[in-house]
Amino acid sequence: MKVAILSTYLPNKCGIATYSNDLFKSLNEFNISNIDIIAIDSQELFEYPDEVKFIIDKNNITHYETAAYFINVIYDVIIIQHEFGIYGGTDGEFILNLFNKISIPIITNFHTLLYPPSTNQKRIIQEIANKSTIVTLMTQRAVNILLDMIQIDSKKIRLIPHGVPSFDISQRSARLILNFKKSTFILLSFGFLGRGKGFETAIEAVTKIQYDNFIYIILGTTHPNVLKHEGEAYRELLINKSIKLGIQDKIIFIDEFASEEKLKTYLSATDMYVTPYPNENQISSGTLSFAVGAGAAVISTPYIYAKDLLANDVGILFDFNDSNALANNINQLIQNPQKLKYYRNQAKNLGNTMIWSIVAQQHFNILNLLNKQNDS
Repeated sequence: MKVAILSTYLPNKCGIATYSNDLFKSLNEFNISNIDIIAIDSQELFEYPDEVKFIIDKNNITHYETAAYFINVIYDVIIIQHEFGIYGGTDGEFILNLFNKISIPIITNFHTLLYPPSTNQKRIIQEIANKSTIVTLMTQRAVNILLDMIQIDSKKIRLIPHGVPSFDISQRSARLILNFKKSTFILLSFGFLGRGKGFETAIEAVTKIQYDNFIYIILGTTHPNVLKHEGEAYRELLINKSIKLGIQDKIIFIDEFASEEKLKTYLSATDMYVTPYPNENQISSGTLSFAVGAGAAVISTPYIYAKDLLANDVGILFDFNDSNALANNINQLIQNPQKLKYYRNQAKNLGNTMIWSIVAQQHFNILNLLNKQNDS
């Protein structure tokens, strides 16, 4: 069985690129003769690793058709990662040119479903779903949104969680590596910096934390697209906000696109993790998944993915843009070690079901089924 994965890909600094790299590495543990990457790019001319066999210029519509011909000749199955922004054209509609020419089974993984969608977004999702053999989503709520949004045969749909790495480093060891004291309470956020992530709310919450030995770490570089248009203006805005509020000694900005190993170290060292996103419609979050996998006590706004992932008391939800509620939750966890331990255990127990070896097995089962159907 020869499998292609179509996606952005490392060294492109993109969450979906990281996801596809993890999927590639995990599937290679199974009995698959060949797994390659078809990378979607925007003329950045990255130096890709050997597994990248074809590069599509996202803004050149003819490249999609050329890629389809290449894929049809070489591969038995293709896994396509879908998010509107990674493909060219309005709402990424150029990807339909590839779907229209593919003649092998297609597994499409939806990372984003905007609800309600625009007319054009709905058309694109409907066409992709119609032409896909299997559609995968990461939460039950995302499945429900898709079923409510478009007409699709529910037998096509598979629920596969976002994969997370195995976290095999203790909090004590991680703190020694990062030079953090045992007594320090650490709140972490990581991911690309950009407007619309809600970091302002988290920074405002820090002013209300009733514990001296507390720090909030914001780990991540500015999003490449933001960097192109406004440089580091947003990071500077956040830094200036922390200075104006007099809490600059409580907030550590780490301007780094962390490797998986470094990210695992920071997540293992932390006590609490926050995603303060203000957008309710987000249906997946690699950062939140990783935090759960690490066994951090997770606090989040109630966007779609968070409500699903943190259901059954796995984590704590607070209202959008409500810094007081966030601060109250942080203070309660600091003041009640048993409550903190409870939420860390809740997250870790769920995270153990989301490690990449398990998630890759679910992908492999689908690939194996499709390959058998092809042979029959």
